[in-house]
Amino acid sequence: MIRKIVDLIDSLNLLVGRAAKWLVLVLTGCFTYEVIMRYGFNNPTVWIFDVSYMLGGSFFVLGMGYTLLKNNHVRVDVFSSKFNVKVKAFIEIVLTLFLFYPAWGILLYRAIPYVYRSWITREKALESFWQPPIYPFKTIFLIGVILLLLQVTSELYRSFEVFFSKGGAGDANS
Repeated sequence: MIRKIVDLIDSLNLLVGRAAKWLVLVLTGCFTYEVIMRYGFNNPTVWIFDVSYMLGGSFFVLGMGYTLLKNNHVRVDVFSSKFNVKVKAFIEIVLTLFLFYPAWGILLYRAIPYVYRSWITREKALESFWQPPIYPFKTIFLIGVILLLLQVTSELYRSFEVFFSKGGAGDANS
């Protein structure tokens, strides 16, 4: 049962990550349009700044879980590269339970009412000339955090599997 949930989390992050990559193409199209309008027709847009940080931010947060799934997050493993797989799994378990979950749990705890208030007030970007609605972007941010937390849970399960496996301790390169 747990394995099916882990596979579902992995599939969800894979799907979202593959979809989010298309935001880069949309963002590139927006920038291309802005450059043409600004320098070709001397008629810059008022919306490009807001659209660019919303699209770029969405790409970033929706890709966090996918990046973890693909093991592409930056890691400083100067010391852990010398450990066997069981020790690495133990370190992952401890760091996840005592550092990652508390820090990101607090972020999630604070983000939910933040997003809720934004929806209730139909919050707009006040720094902008055209004041676009900002609550959809904040919702995407919250979804990205949830997807990352789910993927970390999936990775934690894998670390427990490695740590409690009956196989040998393995070498540092396993």
